[in-house]
Amino acid sequence: MDSGGCKATALELMVGRKIFQRNMIQPLSIDFDTMIGVEGYYNPVRRTIYLHLTGAYDTSTLISSLEAMHQQLQDKGFLMAWSSLKLGYARSLLVLFSVSHLLLLCHPTHVFDISYIHLFRTLDAIRSKAQNCLAEVLRQVPGISKDWVSFGRLCSPRVLFIFSSRLLPIQITSHDNASVQRTTVNRTSRNSTVPSPLRNLELALEDQIYRLLRKSRVITNISANSLFALPNNQAYVYIMEENQEEIPASSLINNTLHKLCSSQDGIISDLSQLTLGSSNKSINTEGGSIRGGRGMGSVLSSRTGWESPASQSILSDTSSADALSASILAGVATERKRNLEHSFNVFLQQHIDQALGKGFDDNVGRHSGPIFFQVPRAGVWFDAVNRVYKFFMGEPSEKDTKVKQILGSLQNLVETEVRFSDARCAKALPLAISAYKDGLPPHYTQMHHQEKLDLALNVLSAQARGPMYEDYVTQLEEACERIWQDGRMGCETLSLTGNTCKHPRHRTPNDPDDDSSLPVMTHNSGVVYISFCNCGRRQGQREDSFSVKTANHTFYQQLAESCCSRLESLHFPTFKPSVTNAKAAKVDGSEDNEMEIEGPSAVSRDSREQIDSGTPHSPGLSLVGTGLSGSMNNATGTVATRMTGEQSHMGSQVVITLTKDDTKAITKDRGIIRQASTTEYLPGMLHTASPPGLLPRWSSWSLCCLGPSSLYSHNAGICEQPGFLPGTNFLLPWDVTIKIEDRDKWPAIADTLGKKALLLKNKKNRVGDIHEFSVKIFLGVEYECVRGHRFMMATPDRHLKASPSGLVKDNATKIANADMPLYFPCPCSRGGGQLMRLHVVTPKAPVNVTLSPQVQPGPDPCPRYIPQPCSSLPVKLSASAYWVLRLPYVYVGDQGPHYPPDPRHQTPPSFARLHKGCYGISQVTLDR
Repeated sequence: MDSGGCKATALELMVGRKIFQRNMIQPLSIDFDTMIGVEGYYNPVRRTIYLHLTGAYDTSTLISSLEAMHQQLQDKGFLMAWSSLKLGYARSLLVLFSVSHLLLLCHPTHVFDISYIHLFRTLDAIRSKAQNCLAEVLRQVPGISKDWVSFGRLCSPRVLFIFSSRLLPIQITSHDNASVQRTTVNRTSRNSTVPSPLRNLELALEDQIYRLLRKSRVITNISANSLFALPNNQAYVYIMEENQEEIPASSLINNTLHKLCSSQDGIISDLSQLTLGSSNKSINTEGGSIRGGRGMGSVLSSRTGWESPASQSILSDTSSADALSASILAGVATERKRNLEHSFNVFLQQHIDQALGKGFDDNVGRHSGPIFFQVPRAGVWFDAVNRVYKFFMGEPSEKDTKVKQILGSLQNLVETEVRFSDARCAKALPLAISAYKDGLPPHYTQMHHQEKLDLALNVLSAQARGPMYEDYVTQLEEACERIWQDGRMGCETLSLTGNTCKHPRHRTPNDPDDDSSLPVMTHNSGVVYISFCNCGRRQGQREDSFSVKTANHTFYQQLAESCCSRLESLHFPTFKPSVTNAKAAKVDGSEDNEMEIEGPSAVSRDSREQIDSGTPHSPGLSLVGTGLSGSMNNATGTVATRMTGEQSHMGSQVVITLTKDDTKAITKDRGIIRQASTTEYLPGMLHTASPPGLLPRWSSWSLCCLGPSSLYSHNAGICEQPGFLPGTNFLLPWDVTIKIEDRDKWPAIADTLGKKALLLKNKKNRVGDIHEFSVKIFLGVEYECVRGHRFMMATPDRHLKASPSGLVKDNATKIANADMPLYFPCPCSRGGGQLMRLHVVTPKAPVNVTLSPQVQPGPDPCPRYIPQPCSSLPVKLSASAYWVLRLPYVYVGDQGPHYPPDPRHQTPPSFARLHKGCYGISQVTLDR
């Protein structure tokens, strides 16, 4: 309330010495565990013991208390910290009300805080409950009186209310010296007294406090039945004024001079009332004497710039020095007299004297109860206080169930916010648990458990409030965890398509898990998809796969037994063991090694280019025009022979030029190609980041020939293959124009093929005669959706849609020369389609169509999946045939499977794709 932020300053002024150790540098010492402390001082002369309750609410401990409570505020919030503080104060007050005769309640304002009423009622209820237990504790004190043991306290203590005047209006707190001076020097009204506004405020506060406490039944007619009492005919409200206990004369003189010189009207008015009747007195100054009114008038004239007849008449009859001296002395005397009448010492001492004398009798009415009042010896009091303090402030043992119940009741009554929050959260908890249980499957995974738990937490957060929310969140999490672990924990294994196993936790037949309590069974997600065989002619249902072999090899092998096994097929290289104990090679799990495959060194890349360009299968072919898909592909080492001639684009056609063989290139050394290992196999699927020389145990790709090219009719589309959506079962034409420069070699090839009609008319330019011919290739990029729908793509971003008459206006230039997405929405709008087959109808011409597919199922740095090692040559397709390349159903890398993108989120086109450069053309050679 005042200097030092300590409310005990008034007591120290009353005693006349510093009785409590405190200052602004070293604040009050409190226990930071309870944030409460009690200081004491025994004055044997006055036979009085002073107790000082300190805590976090004291000004001098605010900073240190905030630092000590910082972690609690962060963890539990303000309301929990506030409730714990109130509980600590309530327990300390129970001690003080049990061992005190007088209690001073200090408040920093002049307004009574009605929250004290709830606190008083709580303390009274707990005091009544604890009276019997407290009597047992006091009974152990030697020399204690029976009344103290019976009633559990010395008396019904009086509570005195001390308020501060710092926030009072200036009209009440300012006792201006001018009014005091006027009252003092005016002899005619010497005995008249001005009513004190401060005292009127104290009386008003007494009436207000009495009515509030009576209405709330905190005080009653019988003081023994109440927590405390208010005196009947004595003041119990005191407003502490600033510096009222010590009025320095210099301060009063400065204030008086300031008021006298503050205004011209004030000077005239004040001096006119300070006349002592002597008009010829002189004012002695350091510079000499000034006679009568002339001196003061000169001063006024020089300082104010004006001189009035009234001032001259007044000053001529008044000695200013004597008047001012008398005014100041009278003001000091009046102020000290007023201070003695409104003194804290007088206010408190009268209650102390009564307590040391006849005691308190604060009963009201004719039917008052018995009066008990004890003034014990100091030794007995100290012993009793220690026991009472331990009873209320200590932690009860396990055997003291009654004490625990009493302290629990106190906590419930004090922590109203916590109790309300607890009641509100207790109602919301069953609703949240019901929301968790709603629609639970027999077995579910941790992910589903977390989703249901989040739903339950949302229900709880919508209903629960207050500081107990976090505790009930913990209870909800524990309850949901028990429900899940009570026989509902499902298998956490994901299928290669992202579905979870539907079985409870179990072991697989080859699982090395030692938990024998788990059942043995195979994984099954319960999801069934519709898929097609390698060639696409037979449809079948496939269970959700949990292994790469089942998804990409076993399912298609089973369908092939009744369909594709009779067709001509090209087998991709796989591991062929030379020992019986072949094992999987150790492969680095990182997929960033693709950079080493794409560009390890210029020597190895050029070597592969020389090998590919020098192969006898393409003796005189070079590609002209950037539009050709097979122009180059660095990643697989497939580069066509050297480029000669000029680029030429004829509409949607691509022109290639045939030149002479480079016989030197045929003899290039191929010894740098590493032979496949026969003792170690690649444990996963083959991709560009796989170690060289390792092959998988089975191929995830399939390439089969349906028959001659006449099986496909561009007017009718693809026939005898189910599942195609209407208007999407067509291939797209790709026209390629070929120029021949080798006039000596070409007629032999033409004669062998029997297709001289392909020769176009001769054209001449500056080079000489050039023969050229045109070939037509049909391409198709087929997608499957999980519902068994099949469709073709016209461009990388558009479905193929033929007219009702079967007319297709698109060509294959865009799908041959651009990246094709691996996943694309199905026209059925219920699922996404996945690229599964490439259809190629080769022309009946002296050229071969080559395939070198590379699929990247994820964004960079995901590797590209390929059907054969990077050093292998592109796959050549025979002429005049219908070929189908089936792609893998799932893509599994060293870090796990690559799942399709989430259809709810937009994904870039480069997320998963079939890279361009898949299709190429090479010349057919003749063996003679």
